[in-house]
Amino acid sequence: MNSQKIFFVFLLTLGLSFQAGGDLWAAKKIKIVATTNVLGDIASQIASDHAEIYSVCSPKRDVHFYAPTPRDVVKVKKADVLVHAGLDLEAWRGPMLDAAGRTDLMWPSGARQIDVSQNVPLLEVPTSLSRDQGDIHVYGNPHYWPDPENGKIIARNIADGLSRLYPEDAAAFEKNYTAFASKLDESMKTWLKILEPYKGRNVVSYHKSLIYFTKRFGLLDDGELEPKPGIPPTAKHLAELENIMRRDNVRIILKEIFYENRTPEKVAKDTGASVVTFAQAIGDVEEAKDYISMIDYDARAVAEGFKRAADKP
Repeated sequence: MNSQKIFFVFLLTLGLSFQAGGDLWAAKKIKIVATTNVLGDIASQIASDHAEIYSVCSPKRDVHFYAPTPRDVVKVKKADVLVHAGLDLEAWRGPMLDAAGRTDLMWPSGARQIDVSQNVPLLEVPTSLSRDQGDIHVYGNPHYWPDPENGKIIARNIADGLSRLYPEDAAAFEKNYTAFASKLDESMKTWLKILEPYKGRNVVSYHKSLIYFTKRFGLLDDGELEPKPGIPPTAKHLAELENIMRRDNVRIILKEIFYENRTPEKVAKDTGASVVTFAQAIGDVEEAKDYISMIDYDARAVAEGFKRAADKP
């Protein structure tokens, strides 16, 4: 009887030890906060099971105007690493970090922040700054992630940043980066093939946020529904834009899911164009389950938009 009790106590102690060990192992995971779920997904591809990822800005939201919640602040306060888009895209990032009291996550000098815009070839870098230009971005257009080549740069920056902070896991981060970059390269062949028939065609967008995608795939930007970035469409501007669209035979209007539908639908009806919902975040549409499937959806949606417009009388 005594021996049975001893054996039972031994098994119980052993089980508790394994449980404690599991808790310790979980506690060792890197707590990464990403400002968007696109960056969170790419970070998860690189960090894999070495990290727990929390993404701040939810899908179907304009990242410019997101308002961090108390939950976001708590997550940032406990974070080991912040992955962010850099530049001036997330105007709310600084106040959120101030609320969390985390100067080590501050851009540009915080030791535990990873700015994924590093080495991205930025477009539309202004030569002068004026409020007359609308909601202008000081460092250049910050909507760079819809270009898959920039997706690789983002992944490279995350791998390098995590390797700097956690050199003991650098080999794993590098292996994961190589696998992710390889998937992107393979998928790029498909996307180029899908959009090749429309290379050189003109498109219109709602906001000046899709130029990295259009440039990568050889589409030409013919204007935006906004007369200037961040300025709501006006009747005068839309009339001028419709004339340009008719002149250049523009057949598709690209818009993100968080913009209103009435204006693009009216312009499409007036010009015979087709409206295409463009996914900027994972979860904007059902098909966008991760970064690669998001780009895949966008490439196919644009191609389908051209086909729909061609079928219109």
